[in-house]
Amino acid sequence: MTRSLSPLSLLCLCWALAGIVTVLTLAHLDDLDMVQTFIAREGISTDVFGLTGLAWVAIGFLAYLVGDLAARVTRPTPTAPGPRPDLARAARLTFLANLLLLAVTGLWIATSAAKLGGLMQLVAAAYVDSLTTRDLMLENKLFTGMRLFYAALPATASLAAGLLATGQLRGRTRWLMLATLGINTAALMVLPIVMSQRLLLLQLMLSAYLMACLVRGRVFGLYWIGVVVTLFFGLWAAREAITNPTLDRSALDIAWQKLAFYVVNDMFNGFAPLTRPIPHTLGGTTLEGVMFLTFTDGYFLTLLAPRLDALDPVIGGGEFPIFTAAFVDYGPIGGALFLALMGFVLRRIFARARISLTWAAIYAQIGAAMLFSAHSVYFLHQNFYFSAALLAVVLHLSTRRRSEPNKGFFATLPKVTHA
Repeated sequence: MTRSLSPLSLLCLCWALAGIVTVLTLAHLDDLDMVQTFIAREGISTDVFGLTGLAWVAIGFLAYLVGDLAARVTRPTPTAPGPRPDLARAARLTFLANLLLLAVTGLWIATSAAKLGGLMQLVAAAYVDSLTTRDLMLENKLFTGMRLFYAALPATASLAAGLLATGQLRGRTRWLMLATLGINTAALMVLPIVMSQRLLLLQLMLSAYLMACLVRGRVFGLYWIGVVVTLFFGLWAAREAITNPTLDRSALDIAWQKLAFYVVNDMFNGFAPLTRPIPHTLGGTTLEGVMFLTFTDGYFLTLLAPRLDALDPVIGGGEFPIFTAAFVDYGPIGGALFLALMGFVLRRIFARARISLTWAAIYAQIGAAMLFSAHSVYFLHQNFYFSAALLAVVLHLSTRRRSEPNKGFFATLPKVTHA
């Protein structure tokens, strides 16, 4: 398994790119009028980008590195984790699970459109006022937790990509996986126009590519990175063109300036809490996903509301990035310990992903999240937990009764040499 797929490598890549974009944006701020406008509107101060915040990022990274190294030193020799999945059965079950996700999402869109007089009226409303349309759709949720269903579309698409990458699917099952991958990509290029959840498309494309690389045991087809960047920026520009129809400038200009602002905003969220005393939120950010899935979020978030509200001056739009979320919740010592634990657990999952299709599918979601960990800690979100559980169930139902205890799953696959 190439080291470039490890959680530590992906974490370094994310923060290096985010740092470069932030430095370049701030260095040329006088030439970026829209970035200046957004910064002023959100009340973001560039004064927060100092040595204190940088020191914590360094400490957080070192703490994560300690956990990562501890997992590597204490890791036992990998052995096969259990029965092998039947790939054809896994493909059929993936397709059926994906149909359920799409059916729930489609019904939600259809009922929302009916309230506005039809699908065309929904599209027109999104063009005129996307924020109001988004609020209407959120108010029209079919049931509690419904948004988990369309948030899981990247997971099933990623698994489809991994099954295709084995080179073992033939005929109908191969076409089912191609359809799953294509339909989900198309759905997540359309839905964010209204819902403004463009990161779901990025999650899909990144996790699908990582899953394929994990199955092959190597990084391949680097040109797909260009496809990922093109599709994501195309969606980003399309949303800006639709939601800003009155601005007298090109959608591309709006899109790249707004993207640069979002990176600066993420870095502000990462640095600002280090510039003033804050109340620590005792798990209010890193454990919110667990609270949601255990139906305790109402109780704990109400209990922590004064602490969470006190964070308003040190956060722009969005969420805290990986290092700062740990600091905000647990303080410097607790935060460092939490990051070390995170580094240990993620490295262990990566080790399991080398021999298990189930763990590879779960790790692909984690790896994609690591590539935008400067924006949020997505792999601690309820969307990730639901997606991971769905993948585990599908692949558990696909397992054969007999196992091969001396070989990992990927060791039994014939090597695929073409990209």
